Amino acid sequence: MLFRSKTLEAAYWSEHTYHAQMEPMNAVAKVDGDQVEIWVGTQVQPLASAVVANVLKTTPDKVKINLQLLGGGFGRRIWPDAPVQAAVLANIVKKPVKLILTREDDIAAARPRPMTYHVMKAGLDDKKNLVSWHHRIVAENVDAVAAPPRFQATNGRDYIGWVGMSQEFYNIPNLKADAIREIRGMRVHAWRGIGAGYNKFVSESFLDEVAAERGVDPLAYRLELTKDHPRAQAVLKAVAEMSNYKKKRPGRGMGIAFSDYHDTFTAGVAEVSVDKATGKIKVHNYWIAVDPGLVVQPENAQAQVESAIVYGLSGALSEELSMKDGAVQQSNFNDYHVMRMSDIPELHIKIMPTDNPPTGMGEVGIPCVAPAIGNAVAQLTGKRLRHLPMSSDRVKKALA
Repeated sequence: MLFRSKTLEAAYWSEHTYHAQMEPMNAVAKVDGDQVEIWVGTQVQPLASAVVANVLKTTPDKVKINLQLLGGGFGRRIWPDAPVQAAVLANIVKKPVKLILTREDDIAAARPRPMTYHVMKAGLDDKKNLVSWHHRIVAENVDAVAAPPRFQATNGRDYIGWVGMSQEFYNIPNLKADAIREIRGMRVHAWRGIGAGYNKFVSESFLDEVAAERGVDPLAYRLELTKDHPRAQAVLKAVAEMSNYKKKRPGRGMGIAFSDYHDTFTAGVAEVSVDKATGKIKVHNYWIAVDPGLVVQPENAQAQVESAIVYGLSGALSEELSMKDGAVQQSNFNDYHVMRMSDIPELHIKIMPTDNPPTGMGEVGIPCVAPAIGNAVAQLTGKRLRHLPMSSDRVKKALA
């Protein structure tokens, strides 16, 4: 029989985000009878040829895709709406068509990361040991919109949106993760880091709340919970050493987070300050240790992690896509705020290759960023931020 003497509970939120790829959606199409030729940067060539073929009532073998550089993908260039539109227009006018969306049109046509709401519960026994953990998410189902065949085949699971909810590398006896599908009519889509981007923010932030209740150091607590997993321990210890985690820094907070996204192990530490007058969070340094198994291209691995960290920082601190009467309210980078170069912290990256199979690098720099920042702010101010992005207005409200 499970004995639980206390239950901790907290609610977390995240807002819609736009992919903000530097090159707006575009494609060139030429249609000659049942033969179609497309020039496009796409993340999934077979999907592009299949959808174009279906719309034009031909077969995929008659659709030639000339693959271009992406100009930024991040999940936005999975769905081939640009080549489909270009192909339809080319078929109508019987001439090659070059389609380029303006930035304003691109944002209006966004396929955003879903808005999410989370309820977290943790049960502690009479010795304050963590004996149960429940993570519930309420959100639109990304697979239902972006991958209907997989949605049907998995009986309504959301492979994209639920990633990062399991806690298999933490030694917690009783775990539960479940989801409630919200149907709001948004055409939500994969966004770099997919569900781990918000789910790890929630779970790693809440774990710090549990550590505070127990009166233990967040790093020590994670090491305690991962004692049976050497690779998890290794990245936690490495990032603590890199950042000199326990060193006191006047006026600054230090926060730590751990992720096992796609079985690539990462641990991140953020050093932050907060301007109480403006509510702006300044990230001064960010450290990350990564064990992705076998590393095939070291320089590319480094670049992918750097890129993902910056993407994660922007999403954590400022990016928010809002809707009114079914329409996106932002129009360009003047009102959809992405991180500027002047705000990028010093990045310290340690790739720790092992003999395990390679498990991927393209998104693994994202999941630890937001929770490490939130945990650092909590350490510095005593206030917990539970809403992404951690914008200036939300910070000032929390500190009031």
